[in-house]
Amino acid sequence: MSASSEARFEQYIVEHGLATEDELKQGRRLLNKAVVDGDALTLPEALVKAGVLTRNQTRRVQAALKEETLSPRLKIPGVQLIERIGRGSQAVVYKARQLSVDRMVAVKVLLSEMARDPVMRERFLQEVRATAKLSHNNIVQAIDAGETDGYIYFIMELVDPPRTVADLLKEVDGPLEEGEAVRTIIQIAEALAHAHSRHFIHRDVKPRNIMLTKDGVAKLADMGLARHIGEGTWDEIGKAFGTPYYIAPEQVVGNPDIDFRADIYSLGATFYEMLTGQPPFTGKTPQLIMQKHVKGRLIPPDHVNPDLSAGVGEVVELMMAKRPEDRYKSTEDLLVDLRCVAAGEPPRIAHARVGKQVAIIAGLAEGEGVRTDERGLPPLEEPSPFEVNQLAIILIVALMVSILVTIILAVM
Repeated sequence: MSASSEARFEQYIVEHGLATEDELKQGRRLLNKAVVDGDALTLPEALVKAGVLTRNQTRRVQAALKEETLSPRLKIPGVQLIERIGRGSQAVVYKARQLSVDRMVAVKVLLSEMARDPVMRERFLQEVRATAKLSHNNIVQAIDAGETDGYIYFIMELVDPPRTVADLLKEVDGPLEEGEAVRTIIQIAEALAHAHSRHFIHRDVKPRNIMLTKDGVAKLADMGLARHIGEGTWDEIGKAFGTPYYIAPEQVVGNPDIDFRADIYSLGATFYEMLTGQPPFTGKTPQLIMQKHVKGRLIPPDHVNPDLSAGVGEVVELMMAKRPEDRYKSTEDLLVDLRCVAAGEPPRIAHARVGKQVAIIAGLAEGEGVRTDERGLPPLEEPSPFEVNQLAIILIVALMVSILVTIILAVM
């Protein structure tokens, strides 16, 4: 394996959450030891030996890296591939020209174990056809899909130059300005509201899947995991679909019956990173990160970035509630609060939903410690002595009346 290939392999597994920098160092140490001992060992083999990756994972990564070398001379009916502009965990994206209407488009080409599996291949094509039914200015539009010479592809709207929120965060190397973050999240929430109204859920909302146009329009991309609500299958049980840094707790445990609230959580995690410059949870391994989504305590974003308004912190915390039923009741409710925050007003739905927790949220905004139960809710208040005595008197009177009525009926 050449030095450049090893560097690309390292970059790929870190970008896709398969390994951390510390885990890479473990593999490097084994690799260096092998050189000293005169053993033949490659970086992927060293990472397998260190327990960082499995052999199947290394094969999938190497197959994905092979996809990047696909020549633009690959023939896809009706389009002319021009240059490679992006890559994903299982795909390469090309800039292309759709010949029939002479317009620039993006073409995603898959060549992987999933693409070679007949069942998964058909499922992918069905998903692309289904997402083509979504039409919204803040969703990257699917145009066509097909298969040629063993390659699966789909044609979609081109955002040129290709730039994502992840790219923007990397450029700034810190939090975004609150107003800018709110404007972007509102647009993506509107895209999700459109999808949710048609019973679609995205299942992988994250910074890398939010495209930004030159005119400042945010577009939700990569509907590869999207499906109809209620279409969970038995083979999904126990499988975590999503990206570790942004995945909803119910996705971590492999619940097949997730709904729009999983998207709200992932959007909240994305919002959190945009406002603070860091993901809501971090860890040495993807598994540890996902466990924190299920059980870890969320540090309020305005504690990480004290320049944030209290209102935006309230919105993020409600979006990222552990239990789906404790989040926003609909994407439209979320939009109500986001628009309030954008206008400099308190988030109405968050206040209404939280009820007795308003005082807790206010305390968090001021940095005060707050006592909560294991669900993050305020503990039940203990009744006062007066309330207890009053209840006892009422019960005694009721019992005496019951006895008296019984005696009267017996005499009669």
